[in-house]
Amino acid sequence: MRLLAPTNWDEDLIAPLSQMGADIQIYGVLPTTMIGSGGAGPDIPKMTRKKAEEYIKLARSAGLTFDYLLNAPCMNNMEWDENTHRELLKHLEWISSAGVDNVTVAIPYLLELIKKQFPHLNVRVSTIAKVNSVARAQMFESLGADSITLDANINRDFKLLKAIKGAVKCELSVLMNNLCLYQCPYEYYHYNTLGHASQSYNPLNGFHMDYCVLHCTIDRLSDTSQIIKARWIRPEDIHVYEEIGIELFKISGRSMPTESILNAAAAYSSRQYQGNLYDILNALDPTIKCASPTPSNIQISQISSPPKVYIDNQALEGFIDFFKKQDCLSGCAHCNYCQKIADKVVRLERREVDEYVAGLKNFLNELTSSRIFHPGKSKIKN
Repeated sequence: MRLLAPTNWDEDLIAPLSQMGADIQIYGVLPTTMIGSGGAGPDIPKMTRKKAEEYIKLARSAGLTFDYLLNAPCMNNMEWDENTHRELLKHLEWISSAGVDNVTVAIPYLLELIKKQFPHLNVRVSTIAKVNSVARAQMFESLGADSITLDANINRDFKLLKAIKGAVKCELSVLMNNLCLYQCPYEYYHYNTLGHASQSYNPLNGFHMDYCVLHCTIDRLSDTSQIIKARWIRPEDIHVYEEIGIELFKISGRSMPTESILNAAAAYSSRQYQGNLYDILNALDPTIKCASPTPSNIQISQISSPPKVYIDNQALEGFIDFFKKQDCLSGCAHCNYCQKIADKVVRLERREVDEYVAGLKNFLNELTSSRIFHPGKSKIKN
């Protein structure tokens, strides 16, 4: 088995990951870069290039390869500014000299540029690029992609997965522990806010609001079927994807603590997990993330700690079989399967959840009424 595991730049990750008996590549990125990534800088510790070089060297000496993320979905057109473009090339030269084996991109132009000017680097297309059809997979492969991490929304569309596998020669990977809403309407906006917040030229110096996570958390806790609809993969079901020909399995969670990353990696490498499946899923909780002090005109409400969610992993044995024939994309509105499963395997304290959700809704109202800028006023006057 080949795993792609996140790093939070903690050296204590390296030895345990290298001893798990799986072929593991780790992936990470500096907190802020000119290209940006799919996660904002404040999610990970402050790192310098020198420290990153030392970390990559240490990882490779332990038998781990390294994938560097360049997967922001947008550079605000700065890639076409001559001075910024020169800096972009210098950044890629540094990545190449740092001993990186792989880079992950979401912008097609970057894929072509890297394959032309840095052909020794393997390039993986990010799940952020939303490769969710045969046509998109073939197009990215024609641009030079060595590997594609598929759109997580199609993780349970086995007919489509088989078709994509049969249509391309490049490596395919799936994201395993993502808890994003199925067909999330906030996803495109979310990736753009995170990408821009992680870019070094961002005018707000990394400040952003978790508007998208506020919404998805409210939806997920208010409707437990959304927890089951999310396209995570159980460790016990990896073989289903291997039978299709999927070669690489990605664990998300660069912002997770070291213990949680190792717990998830151990579960997936051993293909089993006893207990609460929620423990190894990457559940984003609403927070206010800033790479610099909060702007003086922003008034922040405090959000309480999230409630405990329990998913009985053993009770999910065989649940994946339903999706081998079900067309979720067109039939989700008329199917109650995920709610039935949720009623069986999801446990939470409803009073605790209701209080937490009420707090999130109050904060969301502060955002949509603009009171976050001017407390006591319902809107900003021109």
